[in-house]
Amino acid sequence: MPFSLNRNDTRPLLAQIADGFRTAIAQGYYAPGDTIPSTRALAASLGVSHIVSEAAMRRLVADGYVESRPRRGSVVRDRGAKQWRGHVVFVCPELDIGPFQMAMGEALRTSLNKAGFLFTRATVEGDGAEGGRYDFSLLDAALARSVDLVIVLYDRPAIFRHLAHRRIPFAVVADMEKAPAGAAGLVRADYDAAIPDFVEACRAAGVRKVVQFRLAGILCDAAPALREAGIAVTTVAVKPDAARGWYVASEQAGLDGVMRYAKAHAFEPDDLVFFNSDHMARGGFLALASLGLSAPRDIRVATWANAGIGPVYFRELSRMEIDPVRSGDAVAEAALAFIETGCFPDGSSFGPKWKKGGTMVPGRRTAPPAEVKAK
Repeated sequence: MPFSLNRNDTRPLLAQIADGFRTAIAQGYYAPGDTIPSTRALAASLGVSHIVSEAAMRRLVADGYVESRPRRGSVVRDRGAKQWRGHVVFVCPELDIGPFQMAMGEALRTSLNKAGFLFTRATVEGDGAEGGRYDFSLLDAALARSVDLVIVLYDRPAIFRHLAHRRIPFAVVADMEKAPAGAAGLVRADYDAAIPDFVEACRAAGVRKVVQFRLAGILCDAAPALREAGIAVTTVAVKPDAARGWYVASEQAGLDGVMRYAKAHAFEPDDLVFFNSDHMARGGFLALASLGLSAPRDIRVATWANAGIGPVYFRELSRMEIDPVRSGDAVAEAALAFIETGCFPDGSSFGPKWKKGGTMVPGRRTAPPAEVKAK
């Protein structure tokens, strides 16, 4: 050892050990990247208990002199490297990493890095079903170092149980009313937040019937609120063929859904078509165009939209727009509050806002056909 202990020193033994290593590192005895003795070897060499050697090592880690690395032990850190205040892991479940999730994750990373926290993204792959099998290897690798908080995207009980079993604090970002058992807190993805303003816009525009094309099980369902406002609603459930790739499949589902509806029903001038997915809307617009309909001249259209991601249309759409950057900032704000205070803030949420656009404004239609039906 590059130092020895003085039993007559008034300083505690753990402080002498930590000071000894600090001096050895400062003098170059240990260089950045070197592995220092294990706590057991240290205890045996210096004649102290394992409890004392572990406490000394924890102090060196807390002070930024060493870090614990899997299979290598305690390694001397480069003191010129950035010193992080803590570590947050963002868990993305299987098949749920799209442009919105990526943009939200990057906004979350930016906010946490700016606050001095290391950010790690970990994917958990599996079939997504309750009781299904998951591969936790990437998550466990991220948890090998000290973690202040794990943020889990969406409702995945199997992931929650895995973290609870390891006694890792975690929070959830999902369309849920309350945090699941064992979670530190919830940031609610309130996909229905813009529905009241959408319904009011429909009433102001004199919309009598809404044909809602909906990807079943995701995002908002405007039908209950529309019916309560006295507006007739027909919901057409569409299911993309995920084997074709999510975005291509969503567009195809929108196109097929509109054409399927048009074969059995007439599109009337006062109808409004609502797509609850922006990529599905792209296919839907292609189908409407093939029927000779444009918005808002012949038919009114509203859609869900992701700010800053696209798709892009010739006319600004009337839409429920969700901003992934602001969503990531909301998650970061709640996470930092928990790390700083130990209490997760109640009522943390994000969701879409209504943008009036230009595709459901009344009075722009010019002598449309009385009704349009696919041949």
